[in-house]
Amino acid sequence: MQDNQDCFRVPIGERCVLEKGDSGAEIFLEEGKSFSITVPESYILKKLLKEQGSVVDKKGLICEAWGNPDIIGPNSLPVAITNLRKILDLVDIKIINVPRIGYRIELPDIRAKAEQKESEAGKDKSSQLQEHKEWIPLSTSQICLILLFGCISLYGFLYIGFSWVRVNCTVVDMAEVCFVDGDDFDPNVVEGKAGRFYYSSKGGLLEVRP
Repeated sequence: MQDNQDCFRVPIGERCVLEKGDSGAEIFLEEGKSFSITVPESYILKKLLKEQGSVVDKKGLICEAWGNPDIIGPNSLPVAITNLRKILDLVDIKIINVPRIGYRIELPDIRAKAEQKESEAGKDKSSQLQEHKEWIPLSTSQICLILLFGCISLYGFLYIGFSWVRVNCTVVDMAEVCFVDGDDFDPNVVEGKAGRFYYSSKGGLLEVRP
């Protein structure tokens, strides 16, 4: 068993402290709360904190707390772990059992930072993938489809523009005459006439009846 005169003070994450003095051991939680624990329990917790992030095998914890595993019963370590868990659960500190191997401690502050780091790494990776996707060069088939669509669109615009017929109408004395824009209209052809007419250079003057 460890020397009871061995005094130490070990931080538990960022908000709690383990202290062992000459008269015993205590865990100080946030808001001034404190809980007394046995000396072996203090050495178990100290060992777990020292090996934080790693699994500490059961034999190593027993030797740390009691020195000789032959002098204790088979339930001594599980009981000590249970007592520590009851206190540490109040501040979301977990002692995780790794079957057939041992135990490891998880601190909420460290766990939160690790999760945040993983989240940021995931966002960075997603952003890099998005940027990569935005800059992927077009394949030959995609370029051909784009050019084909452009040619069809251009042909449509040209067809509409050139096939659209514009009709002009004008009044000469008592007659109103309409003719296709660009066709040569001679006002003399309606001289002395009254009414509405359509004129083309090919068909001549046609009267439009209501």
